[in-house]
Amino acid sequence: MNKETYLQELRKSLKVLPQQDRDEAVEFYEEYFDEAGVENEASVIAELGEPKVLAKKILIDIVDRQYAPDTNEAETVAPVPAPMVNPAPQAEIPVQNQYQQTPNPQMGQGYQQGVPLPGAQPQEQAQPKKKSSALTGLKIALAALFAIPLSPVVFALLILVCVMIMVAFITLFSLVAASAGILISGVIVTIAGIISLFVSPLAGLCILGSGLSCFGIGIFMMIGFVTLIRLLAKGLAKLFGGIVHKKNRRQTAAAAVA
Repeated sequence: MNKETYLQELRKSLKVLPQQDRDEAVEFYEEYFDEAGVENEASVIAELGEPKVLAKKILIDIVDRQYAPDTNEAETVAPVPAPMVNPAPQAEIPVQNQYQQTPNPQMGQGYQQGVPLPGAQPQEQAQPKKKSSALTGLKIALAALFAIPLSPVVFALLILVCVMIMVAFITLFSLVAASAGILISGVIVTIAGIISLFVSPLAGLCILGSGLSCFGIGIFMMIGFVTLIRLLAKGLAKLFGGIVHKKNRRQTAAAAVA
């Protein structure tokens, strides 16, 4: 496997991320490969591990930072920092310390162990990101939750919960579609009422009133159900993100003790 193949596999494994965030993650490791040099491609691949495994680490790290208790919303998405690869012989870095944020004063702010931290640019101001939708945040949180090692019982329960969530969202989307149908019917009836005014004013007013009522009810229902979908997705993403954060912190602490 060479650099191009590795990055292609990594991009495929990160398809759950929005396009902009996926591009940034791949570009991060592409630059890392370039800095290491062609002669060190095999060493970099050996250090990073399989693309699917690295993609899981990236997802877990993203959700871990987004839904930490001291943050309310997901603001930025950036890749997991890669371990440093140096052609010169050096002491091996313990696995549990590869992702600790220990700034190196010689490298400047935003660097750790010679490798730039995610989202930190030493001489460039980070560009503002587009906020991802609530459903996208829920999808990323679920992907990160499935990326964490789980016992068979917990995994089965998680599958059951996901099925229930899917049923709930299908029901809500069906209600949104029904609201759209009522809204469209209101528009059609309203147009018919306006036309009827020229034939029979009394009947036209009745039809026009019915059409406007349907139109208002449709808009009210659609706004309400769409808002409910967003709130539900945001709440579930925060719940699952909090679980990922806790489990990741426990695993990091256990690895540090070991």
